[in-house]
Order: sequence, then structure tokens, then C-alpha cells
Amino acid sequence: MLHRSNFRIALQKATFCAVTLLFLVGNVAVSSAQDAENLTMQELDNLSFDQLLDLDLLQVASRKPLSKKEIPGTVTLIKRDEIVRSGARDLIDALRLVPGFEFGQDVNGAVGMGTRGLWGFEGKILFLVDGLQMNEILYANTPLGNNFPLDIIERIEIIRGPGSSFYGGYAELAVVNIITRKGDDMRAIMASGYFGQMQGGFGRANGTLAFGKKFGEVSVSASAFIGQANRSDRTLLAADSSRLPMLGNQTLQPLNFNLGVQWQGLKARAFYDRYYSKTWVAYGTTVTDKPIANNFTALGADLQYDIKLTEKLTLTPRISYLQQTPWQTNDPSTLDTNSSAYGLFFDKTATRTLGSLTLAGDILPNLFATVGVEAFFDNAVASDRSSLSALFNRKFDANGNIVSASNTVSYNNIGGYVQGLWTNDIVNVNAGIRVDKYSAVPIAAVPWVGFTKVIGDFNAKLLFGQNFRAPTIENIRINAGVRPEITTALELQLGYQISYNMLLSANLFTVSITNPIVFTTINEQESYFNYPRTGSNGFELEYSVKDFWGFLNLNYSFYVANDNQVPEYTVTGMNNVLLGFAQHKITLNSSFRLFDDNISISPSATFLSERFGYAGTDASGNATFQRFAPVVLVNAFLQWRNIASIQGLDVGVGAYDILGANYTFVQPYTAGNQPLPGPSREFVFRASYTLAWN
Repeated sequence: MLHRSNFRIALQKATFCAVTLLFLVGNVAVSSAQDAENLTMQELDNLSFDQLLDLDLLQVASRKPLSKKEIPGTVTLIKRDEIVRSGARDLIDALRLVPGFEFGQDVNGAVGMGTRGLWGFEGKILFLVDGLQMNEILYANTPLGNNFPLDIIERIEIIRGPGSSFYGGYAELAVVNIITRKGDDMRAIMASGYFGQMQGGFGRANGTLAFGKKFGEVSVSASAFIGQANRSDRTLLAADSSRLPMLGNQTLQPLNFNLGVQWQGLKARAFYDRYYSKTWVAYGTTVTDKPIANNFTALGADLQYDIKLTEKLTLTPRISYLQQTPWQTNDPSTLDTNSSAYGLFFDKTATRTLGSLTLAGDILPNLFATVGVEAFFDNAVASDRSSLSALFNRKFDANGNIVSASNTVSYNNIGGYVQGLWTNDIVNVNAGIRVDKYSAVPIAAVPWVGFTKVIGDFNAKLLFGQNFRAPTIENIRINAGVRPEITTALELQLGYQISYNMLLSANLFTVSITNPIVFTTINEQESYFNYPRTGSNGFELEYSVKDFWGFLNLNYSFYVANDNQVPEYTVTGMNNVLLGFAQHKITLNSSFRLFDDNISISPSATFLSERFGYAGTDASGNATFQRFAPVVLVNAFLQWRNIASIQGLDVGVGAYDILGANYTFVQPYTAGNQPLPGPSREFVFRASYTLAWN
């Protein structure tokens, strides 16, 4: 097992060597980009792996499109073809293939994401759809599980580590940017259905209807998604040892509408997202007599316009609006003092209005710069049925009794950033700074800098970044004294092209969070605290091969706790591990063409080493922990495109958790919730029909 001090010494030495190398070598090779979708298979076969990589241009860490080897960030790109071939059931399946990403359960049966051993669900991972924030405003959570239509995704761009200076707020540990299909991408009408059957019963049934078309200079896309699923068909063991069947009682019901229009430089998007769920569990050990609804609803609109000031300089004004009702639990029984659900009532609506202005372009032959200012205004309204303790701006007397409170509260944030990409013969430099003033906390400024270098078959990146996260509306309501947290990350990435179609890369990282905002429960009531610090050190290895027969990606990720001082994340007697997350993770993602380009088989597998989860308290009231044995999740999906020579008709069948590992979602902090069983072995069927509309 790595010792923290040895790891730091090794990382410092490797960083020193990399910096020396970066500044001593010269001649940057800038690759030209091509459009992979317009190339034939023969043309693709003639490309080197280096050229194939350059087809995948990303903008998630830079306003200027760059290849994966040159972009200043530790980036993963998941393309539409990979998602479809894999038969992924939802975003959990798709994102689990990313190095270091894993999942855990939160209160009310919700499932969220962590990365590199750190719990990111509580406002530490930024989720975007077409650049529009999906994190809910009250707590900054993004629940996952059968709740987003994969069929409308064109690509997912992911930053591991703090985002660039463009991203404030929740971009501490990662940025997940989902880019949907536009009219130009589709030029068709598409209908698809997805069905899953678990060993114990019904798994899921989802349907998507979408179309995209370009009418002259106007591009239009629209989609509708509806579904129903069971989180699991297994049995939940409550803290009092009662056994609760999850089938039919832990349900997920999404409904999503998405509309986009583009005309020249004008881009407009509107969406409605309703995510209904039911659950037995609430805060801590609380279990209700019947499943209680826990719903998320969001309505959003976004408008931006790219104004070409010159051939190389673009000014982009933007305005967006979000209205959300997250974590809604308003069943009448939650107000009945005789009900086991009493006290769980939660019904609040939050809105955010955001305006920004961005100027980006080549201001010098070798200098691309981006300057931006933005402001947002948050408002929250609590239902009239809310208890006094659930209201905002609470005032207390000397005995701790609430003497006044408000149904509404408002905050605002004014921020600005500047970031530049300087390309030269020594090393490419991407540096910036972001300044934010959130009305509830002092002003904050965080820097970001990245060095990248490509030398023949070798590429290197050295990245340093910070991110500032102000407490959210509910963080402040529950504890008015909670302070902002700041994440600092240092990463070193080295890559080598082994042959024309193979790439190997290694990434070393150290992540530290100062004043982390941590959720816990005291006497079954939610609370927030700042602890001194937490973090993780580790490394990630990735091997990729891509050829005419398909592709294979293999990655390994490892972490150790980095001076963790958060009791809720600690496993007693094991200072090198963090609660809920496996230290070792190995993922295989592959796809192979069979017979011709229309038939493919896509096996995938994930290995997770042992994990530890909260398992109640002992006779003295001290937390006890359960060890979860290592698991191997094996999946396979067979896809047949244009089946029976019917152009556009695609059918696929597959199985998830083939070995019957019966994965369990563990709570990554000590808050009293018992482990949440995941689905058993699930057999899936997917069919879609695409009618070209040129």
C-alpha cells in the first residue's frame, strides 16, 4: 500500500522532471482537424491513431477546439457511437467507464457520483447540458439513474480535476458536459425504445422520440423522453433489521422535453425535466411505512448569440433561466404526527437568472484569449406548509428557539475570468484566473495554469488549478456560519503513441479540499459543517487501441486518502481509504465489428476492490463499518444496424452484471443510511428507427 509521504516525493520528482523536459524541448506539432463522420471506412483505415485522436476535438477546457493530446486538462471523450454500441442503460453505465468515477447513495434513496475517492454529489462536480447547469440550486446535487435520454447525446466531454477558469461554482473535482444532437447532426426523425428485465422482475421501459432538420440557415432539434424503472429488484435491509422489497417501491420515472434552434450565430434552447421517484428511506435510519415520493422538476431556457466583431474575434452575450423544485416530498403523511414519514415534508422552488458576456479570439498570431463576466441571481421560495425550522433567515433567541424566519431568500454572484492559450516553440501555456463575489461570503480569486507539449509520439501535460465553491442556499439555511471551500489540484500526464493505432497514457494527481462543506445527520436531522481539509492522491493509467475492427479501452485508477480530516469520510483504523469508494478500479470498454460494419459486439467490465460502508453503531454509539468484497461487473451488448436490410432500423440485445455480482450503492459518508442494493442481472433490448430527412 502506498504511503502518502512516499507518494508525494515521487510526484514532486516526476513533476520536476516533466517541467524540465517541457521547457528544454522544442517544435510543437499542431495537428489539423478532420470530420470523422464524413470519412469512409477505407479513409479511416488509412489514418494513424494520432490522426484519429485529432478527429476528437474538445472545448470543455478551452474555448478553442483542441485535440485530446493538446487540450489543457485531463479529459475523457465519450462519443455517441460508443454509447449506442455499449447499450448503456443510463448515465451511470456510461460514466462508470471513466477512470476514477464511481457512485454512491445519498439520502432519500438518491444516487450520486464521486471521483478519485472523493464524494462529489454535494456540489463538487459540475453537470452541464449544452453548457446549461443541471446541478439543482438548493443543494447543488445531480441525482442519477434512468433520468436522461442517451439517444439525444452527441458526445460527453469530461474534465477530471478542477475545470478551467471558465467554470466557477461546482467544477471542483470534475466537469461533465453533455452535448446533445443538433439539427445538423441528425437530419432525421428517430424513435427508440429500451426495455430491461431483472432477475426478480421488471427493470425498465424507456422511449425516445427526436427529430433534427436544417431549414435553410435555421437548424432545429427536438426530443421527448419518457420512462419508468426500478432501482433494484433486491431487498433493502433497514437499520432495525426489517427487510424491505425494492421492486415496485424504489421507482424512477423520468419525463424530458428538449428543444433547440440555431440560426447563424444565434443559439436558443429550452427544456423541461421531471424526475419522479419513490423510496423507503429518508435521512439516516428513518424508514417509512410506505414508499414516499421524492421528486425533482426543472424548467430551463438559454439564449446566446455569437457576434463576429472581426474574423478572429467573437463577442457572445448570453442569458439563461432555471426554475427547479428539487427533493420535493409533499405527501400528506409527512405532515401527520402519527405517520412514520412525519417531518420529511420538503417543498421549495428555486430560480436562477444568469447573464454573461464573453469575448474570445486570436488577439495575436500565437495567443488565443478569453475574457468573460457573468452575474446570476438566485431566489428560493418555501411552501406555506413548511415548518418554521425549514424556512430561511432564521433568528434565534438565547435558548435556541426560532423567533422569526422568512419563506423567501435571495443571493447573487458577480464573477469574471480571463484565460489565455499561448502556443510557441517551447511549450503551450494555458493560464487564467477567476474572481467571484457571492453575496453571502467574501470575494475569492482562484488561478489555473496548464502546460502541454507534443513531441512526435510523446505528449506531456502539467496542470495546476484551484476552484472556489460558495455554500448553497440550503447549506446557509441549515448553518449560517458555513464557509466556502477551495479545491487545489496538481496533475502530471504523460502519453506515448506505441504504434499507429495504440496510445498509452499515465496521470498522477494530488487533490486537496480546504474547508470542505460536509453533510451529516444529528438526531436524524440534516446538518452542514466545515472540516479542516480532505483530499486524495493517486494515478490513472489508460491504454487505447482503435482500428477498422473496432476499439478497446483499458484503464486502471488508484487513490489513497490525502490527509483526510473529515470524520464522516473516515473508516476507523484505515487512514489511507475513504468511505464508500474502492481504492483500485479497472475498466474495460470495447467494441468489435462482426461480419460487416452493421453488426458489433461490445463487452465491458469493471473491477472494484473492497469498499467500506456505514453499518450502524455499536453499544457505545460509535460508528461501525461493513466491508464490501471486491466486485466484477461484466456486461455485453450485441447491436445489428440496418437489420434485414431496412435502412435506419437498429436492434440490440444485451446483459448487464452477467456474473451476478449484485452491486450495492454505499453511502460515502457517515449519515446513518444503510447500503442501497443495485439491480441484479438485467437483460436488455433496444430498438430504434431513424428516417433520414435531408
